[in-house]
Amino acid sequence: MLELKLEENGLARLRGRLDAAEAERALATLETLAGPLTLDFTELEHISIAGLSVIVRTYKRLSAQGSRLSVVGVMPRVRNVFVYAGLDKLLGIK
Repeated sequence: MLELKLEENGLARLRGRLDAAEAERALATLETLAGPLTLDFTELEHISIAGLSVIVRTYKRLSAQGSRLSVVGVMPRVRNVFVYAGLDKLLGIK
């Protein structure tokens, strides 16, 4: 289950699992947000390929609008998924 909490100043906190079961709902929410947008993954426990797709689609949409997407607070287990997919450099995940 995914909890997506929207805060002021373009911050969205994700908690739980961003997988195929939650991808459509997450994308629907993220599509309503203008940039710049920061996704806080401090409490994100798991991300699947479907979840990566949500992040990439959000990144592309914001980039096309001349805005920016940042991802912060990535736990090592989730970070590894981005590294294996080659998305860590695209999103500036350290």
